[in-house]
Amino acid sequence: MENPVNLFIKESIYMELNIGDLYQLFSVKFPEDYDFWWSLSMEEINHAALIESINDVFIDETLLPLTAIDKQTEELNSMNRSIKDQIQQFKSVPPSRFESFEIAINLENSIGEFHFEHFMNEKSGSQMIEIFQKLNGEDKNHAKRISNYSCSIPGA
Repeated sequence: MENPVNLFIKESIYMELNIGDLYQLFSVKFPEDYDFWWSLSMEEINHAALIESINDVFIDETLLPLTAIDKQTEELNSMNRSIKDQIQQFKSVPPSRFESFEIAINLENSIGEFHFEHFMNEKSGSQMIEIFQKLNGEDKNHAKRISNYSCSIPGA
């Protein structure tokens, strides 16, 4: 059986990649917002690379009790399935331009809440926790950028 921390990290990587895929889809479906969505997509891919970089180095580090890691992994897996389902749905029936912003804001806020709930109250000193804390800040930044961008569009 695979190490629970390793499974958690893999699901975290998949989540960042899935969000990147969703934003790439939005960049294609909404060419008027191509640069915006493409930029966010690349940032999500960079988040995945950041998490991947800690995969081997910190695999044995104890973050939280294994029961908490198992629960988090299940939550991540569920989020990943949901994002993938949305991507498949949106390929054939995309949301409206404004719905795409709402979906992204809700997604970033839910991911930010996930990172916050599980890592923000941890004491620093763990590089792995510090990375997830950094990602939490970037989740908040993405949500704010999406909101600001969508509000700047005439008729929004």
